[in-house]
Amino acid sequence: MTDPTLAFAGRLVVGLIAGLLAGALHFGSLWWNSRLLMTGGAAKAIAFQLVRFAVAAAVLTALATLGAPSLLAGALGFLLARHLSLRAFGEPT
Repeated sequence: MTDPTLAFAGRLVVGLIAGLLAGALHFGSLWWNSRLLMTGGAAKAIAFQLVRFAVAAAVLTALATLGAPSLLAGALGFLLARHLSLRAFGEPT
């Protein structure tokens, strides 16, 4: 028999890690997306933007199937990745 507390903690850890990875991918690829917009590749930039949103939505949807704690931990990880990206690259002025 498994310990319910351990299962709960495992879901939180999975959610946090998945959210961090999805957020890092989402906010890290924003640089490429902005370069596409600046070089005149608007159609490619829009398609890339849609892929970025789809990946983030797919990860959060998958976490939602594990339960609310996993989803909330994933959202926290996603926001933490945003915070780390802003610290690394600077906030917009």
